[in-house]
Amino acid sequence: MTKTLCLLLAAVLFSQLHASDDVYRDAGAGAYSFLKIDLGARAAAMGGTGVINGSALALFTNPALLSSLDGGCITAGHNQWLGDASQSYLAWSFQRSGITASLGGRFLSVSGMERRDEATSEPMDTFSALDMSIHAAAAVRLGMWDLGLTLKFIREKIWLESSSGLALDAGVVLHPAPWLDLAAALQHIGPKVTMTDSEYRLPLTWRIGASSSFDLPVGRAAISGEVRKPLDNRPSAGAGVEYSPLQWLSIRGGMRFMDDTSDLTAGAGFSTGGWTLDYAFVPADYSLGTVHRFTLGRSL
Repeated sequence: MTKTLCLLLAAVLFSQLHASDDVYRDAGAGAYSFLKIDLGARAAAMGGTGVINGSALALFTNPALLSSLDGGCITAGHNQWLGDASQSYLAWSFQRSGITASLGGRFLSVSGMERRDEATSEPMDTFSALDMSIHAAAAVRLGMWDLGLTLKFIREKIWLESSSGLALDAGVVLHPAPWLDLAAALQHIGPKVTMTDSEYRLPLTWRIGASSSFDLPVGRAAISGEVRKPLDNRPSAGAGVEYSPLQWLSIRGGMRFMDDTSDLTAGAGFSTGGWTLDYAFVPADYSLGTVHRFTLGRSL
C-alpha cells in the first residue's frame, strides 16, 4: 500500500511541477467536452476518483470495474450542473456466463444561452445545446485481472450545428492483494469528428488510480487516489476516503488537486432493502456555484 500511494503522490507532484497559469497549449483541441464530466455521486464525493470507484456507473469511467459488481442493478441520477446545465444518466448492469455487461446513456442540456453577432446590451436570440452518449460495455475477470471495454455513440447539437461520433473506452483493474486494487483506463479512443466544417479530435484521456481498504475497530474504511490527463488540458488528481461504520451507511470526503474550479468534496451513501442512495456535495470556485449530486440504485 505504501509503495502504491507513493507512486500516486509522485505522479501528482510531477504533474504540478509542469502546471502553470497559462492557457494549456491544446486547449479547445478536443470535441465533446461533456465526456470529461464524471457521473455518480460516490466517486464525486471522494475527490472525483471514478477510475477506481465507478461502481454501477463504471461503463462511463472504467468498464473493468463492472466485474466487481455483485449481481445486476439499475442506477440512475440527475443533477443541476454548473450554471443552467442539467445532467441525467441511466445504467443497467447484468451478468451472463461469467461476463458482466452494462447498457446506459447520459444526457446534458443547456438552454437559454444568449446569441449575439456583435457587442450589444440585449441578445438577438437565445439557443440551446444538447449532448448525449449511448454506451454498451462488457467486463470479465481473469484471475487477478479485470478487463473491460465500452463502445459508445456520441452526439452533440449546439443551436443549428450538430456532430456525431463513435468512441471506445478500455479499462483494467488488478487485485494484487485482498486489501488493494489498482486501476487504469484509456477513454474516448476514436477518429476525428466534424463540427461546423472543422475537424476535432476526441478528448482522449488516460486515468490511473488505486484503492486500499482495511478494517477498523468499528466498521471499515477505504482510501483512494486518481491521476488523470485529458488531451486538451493539464493533469489533475483526486483523493478520497470512505468510512462505513454501519452496513447501511457510508461517510465520504475528498479533495481535487490541480483543478481550477473545485477542491474539497463530501458526501454519504445509504442502502437498505436492495436500494442505494448516494449524495455528493461538490463546491466550485469563481462563483460558479455548488453542485449537489444524487444517484439512486436498485439491485436486481
